Amino acid sequence: MTELPDRAELDRMRHELSSHLLMIQEQMTPIYDAADGIRADLNARGWSPTAAEQAALTWLCASIQMSFGGSGTQ
Repeated sequence: MTELPDRAELDRMRHELSSHLLMIQEQMTPIYDAADGIRADLNARGWSPTAAEQAALTWLCASIQMSFGGSGTQ
C-alpha cells in the first residue's frame, strides 16, 4: 500500500499547483481577451450576437488547443 505524503510534501504540492495555475491564468488571459475582442468586432459589423459568439468560441477553442500543444484540428 502506498504511504500518504507527509505535511511538508503536501505543502510543496499545494504550492506547486498554485504556481502552475497562476502560470496558466497568465497564458490564458490574452487569449480570452482576444476572443472577447473578436466577438465585439463581429457584433459591431452587424453579425447577430449568436453568430458572433459562435465564431469567437470556435476561435477560442482552437487557440486554447494550440496553446497546449494541440494541432488545432479535430
